[in-house]
Amino acid sequence: MDTLLADLRYAVRTLRKSPGFTSAAILTLAVAIGSSTAVFSVVNGVLLRPLPFPGQDRLFMLAEQNRQGEIRPPSYPTFLDWQAQSSAFSGLAYVRGGGQRLASPEGVQSIVGSIVSPGFFATIGERALLGRAFTPDEERSGAHVAVLSFALWQGRFGGDPLILGKTLSVTAGVFTVVGVLPHDVAYPPWASEQLYMPLATVAATDRALTQRGFHADCRIIGRLKPGVTLERAKADLDGVARREATAYPEFNTDWTAVRLIPLRDEILGDTTPQLLVLVAAVGLVLMIGCVNVANLTLARAGARGRELAIRSALGAGRGRVVGQLLTESAVLACLGGALGVVGAYSAIALLERAAPTVLPRLETVRVDGWVLAFALGVTVITSVATGLLPALRAARPDLTDSLKEGTAGAGTGHGRQRLRAALVISEIGLAVILVVGAGLLIRSLWRLRAVNPGFDPQGLVTFFISPPPLRAEDPARLAALYTQVEDAARQLPGVTSVALTNFTPLSAGGLPSPVEIPGHAPDPLRDPRVWFMTVSPGYFRTMRIPVRAGREFTEADLAPGAAVLVNEAFARAFWPGLDPIGRQVTLHKAVQGRPDFGEPIPGTVVGVVGDVHQFGLDTPPEPQVYVPFTRSAWGHMSLVVRTAVAPAGFLATLSRAVRQVDPDIPMTLTGSAGSMSAVGTVDINGGLASRQFDAWLLGSFAASAMLLAGIGIYGLLAYSVAQQRREIGIRLALGASRGDVVSQVVGDGLRLAVAGIVLGVLMALAVTRLLAALLYGVGASDAPTFMAVVALLALVSLVASYLPARRAARVDPMVALRYE
Repeated sequence: MDTLLADLRYAVRTLRKSPGFTSAAILTLAVAIGSSTAVFSVVNGVLLRPLPFPGQDRLFMLAEQNRQGEIRPPSYPTFLDWQAQSSAFSGLAYVRGGGQRLASPEGVQSIVGSIVSPGFFATIGERALLGRAFTPDEERSGAHVAVLSFALWQGRFGGDPLILGKTLSVTAGVFTVVGVLPHDVAYPPWASEQLYMPLATVAATDRALTQRGFHADCRIIGRLKPGVTLERAKADLDGVARREATAYPEFNTDWTAVRLIPLRDEILGDTTPQLLVLVAAVGLVLMIGCVNVANLTLARAGARGRELAIRSALGAGRGRVVGQLLTESAVLACLGGALGVVGAYSAIALLERAAPTVLPRLETVRVDGWVLAFALGVTVITSVATGLLPALRAARPDLTDSLKEGTAGAGTGHGRQRLRAALVISEIGLAVILVVGAGLLIRSLWRLRAVNPGFDPQGLVTFFISPPPLRAEDPARLAALYTQVEDAARQLPGVTSVALTNFTPLSAGGLPSPVEIPGHAPDPLRDPRVWFMTVSPGYFRTMRIPVRAGREFTEADLAPGAAVLVNEAFARAFWPGLDPIGRQVTLHKAVQGRPDFGEPIPGTVVGVVGDVHQFGLDTPPEPQVYVPFTRSAWGHMSLVVRTAVAPAGFLATLSRAVRQVDPDIPMTLTGSAGSMSAVGTVDINGGLASRQFDAWLLGSFAASAMLLAGIGIYGLLAYSVAQQRREIGIRLALGASRGDVVSQVVGDGLRLAVAGIVLGVLMALAVTRLLAALLYGVGASDAPTFMAVVALLALVSLVASYLPARRAARVDPMVALRYE
């Protein structure tokens, strides 16, 4: 212990004498350890931390599967059959979400209301944070009781501790709050703010609960019985599905299997590959940081060669020297680790602001004991990684050469130079991998942003219209309300055009509907991928969607008629090379492709409009059919307004105008899928949030890697110039030009860069294939990206080499010769 304390005191004194080296090493380690800690905290919270449901490994989301491998949630009657005929589960529960209108002192607000079957909370194993869940009697009788999610309790009720027992007036009736869920529980994952109600409350009035063709917005959760394998449960349900297909061929012909998806996989979605890429990236940054500090330590050990040689000559053993140098590395690593943990707190806060909709379970991300243990472990590993090699190298000095180094005629430690050069080359190679990965993601994002969405988003403001229930039940009153809202918006200052639509572009919303086309094969009736759109006249003018052939709707088409429009994708799919104008189509307003939810809607094509990206810029446009909104009463619509007024200020004016038409219309913006911004503008970048997040984070790591690689080249050449100061002075005294000196030093740096870049490109060609799933329109071995990265790193290397080269060229021969 006395020896350790002595080594610590000596290490601190030694590091204080070299503030430049100490600061550079600590900051480098802080960046590496801090970024590693921040990313681990995200991985720990999102991937490693167990779900809040007990026995999560036995919880599954169940879905019907057809012969093509596609899945869909089952209807409620099918769920009842599964529940009655399957013996593999200790609990099966049904939950379906929908819009509810919440009356509040501030006005009517829209919230997500989820109806749950008996045993839902028991199946997921969840207990309330406040109050309780539903009792069996409440679930059977349909008592008007409600359980709030934590986010709804906090966001709409300010975390009122007296919320239990209070009544809430929503669309389904007046409900008494009996419980609040914990903060990390929100299932299904389509909204964090949810109000849960017993399914029996709406069973008598909810038509969807009786329809075998209704599959929208619902989930089936199952908990396997102890001892029951996944294979047995699947075989059990597959048998039920085959019997369903035989009994109800019009609904279940192709759906003869059941897929069991672990609940964890459903909640996390496709974030696992995304996070693993970030883990790999931060691992590379950590390796580069370690190499950089090892290089700095090796250079410093070279400068202390005489000191270490004298200590060895006076009797210090190899272990004693290694111990002393490792102690110094440990002090540096601890200081860098402490600073890195402080930086990790800030990085996590930044991540929470930058990626609220990108990563699930982000509310569970925090710096806890596991994260601190990880940071400590990384610090220990880093101290060994950065200090062991230099310590072993310095502990084996050739006493004769080492004692002569630093004197006139002494060597320059070429062995150490070669080792440091190898470290710099490896550093550059690792940086190439990171920069290429970031370049591919950025280029992919650039390609996506260059995609034409099919409309002009500039100056568009949207407003979601959710009519009161009494109006929604009467098609004539519904159409009149929409017309009144449209007229009120048209009168506002700065408005150039107004229109209505059931689903705005890029909202990921749509209704897949069967279509009948004379002379066409019947296959499209099973999965037509035709999207039912209902709009008002002027919609295409307002959105600036081009009319390719024929005409758009007019006011005359609102009266009983048969005019429909199709997009170019529809014309290509069903009438390739033919003129669509005047052709007949028959649509069925249906859910999940079933024709039993409405009367057929026959129509004559009067126009063809341009394709619009409905489900994201990275998703090709699909066939769409447009009908006038008066021909198909829709329970909700979106008002789209093109205005010359700034959207942020215009939205409040628009809201007041809509509320004057009907004060019971809730203030809800469109864009539940994240495609609309906070002020109700159409944001074509909304669907790119995940890709932007990946590119931004990986780009930050790549910039750090380039900076560290440049510092590595600079440090090596600066040390080399300092060691060869006398040699350079002699060359200049003998007639060498300063340009010759610059060329030699820059050439040394570029040779290191070329070796590192070649090594990095070879490694990147293999590693970047892991990014293929995250790319759009760019291959994993995209030549322009690789060439740009090579040029960029060559430029960084040139700058890093030129700075010590310029210093070398300014050496005064007389001063250099006198120095020794």
